[in-house]
Amino acid sequence: MSAVPEPPQESAPARRRRHETVHAWAGTVAGLVALALSAYNFLALHREPEVDVRLPHIVRIAQGKDVWLYLQPTLSTRFKAEQAEVITQAELRMRATARRAKAPAFFWDETGAFSYDAARQELTYQRAADPGPLLIDQDTPNQPLMLFNAVGWNFRPGRYEGTLRLHRSGGRAPLDRDFCLLVSPEAATAFREAGQFTFRDFRDDVPGAGPRSARGCYTLSPV
Repeated sequence: MSAVPEPPQESAPARRRRHETVHAWAGTVAGLVALALSAYNFLALHREPEVDVRLPHIVRIAQGKDVWLYLQPTLSTRFKAEQAEVITQAELRMRATARRAKAPAFFWDETGAFSYDAARQELTYQRAADPGPLLIDQDTPNQPLMLFNAVGWNFRPGRYEGTLRLHRSGGRAPLDRDFCLLVSPEAATAFREAGQFTFRDFRDDVPGAGPRSARGCYTLSPV
């Protein structure tokens, strides 16, 4: 049986050259990876902030001579950006689905805050500031409690389609969030009994509240 020939031994200079070639390629690959990461971070920091707007589960409404609607959206961004987003103005648009119904002219009147009175088991509203620009970045999500006012107008029983429009700085397109509101005859009665200075809660998350056609709409809270 013939012996298997041994493979030729690699010389020291050849091994050194192979080592140097591998090291050179490894350095090149590492440099390309670092360059790609730097480019990605640069583009990420310089892109426009992506603001996420979430409407609350509760909208509070009081009406007498006027309508006061308290709305507290959550404004946030998930990505780090060099520039913060600035919300310059907020609009509330409301349209009744009934024909020939007069559309209200809501305006952002002020921002405020609620405090809870445990003894009386009720919320109390306090004015905090005039309406003004809102700064949004990754480190400071914002939950402004906005009071919208419709002077000389009242909700009547029916379904309403609403839009919260947030205007942004730099000429960027506004952010719109749509919702629906159902004012039942019971809700209209509750408004009359409560008067201008007592608000009623309308929720969009109570199972079985309101008719099937109003699922997902804000309806008078049963609690």
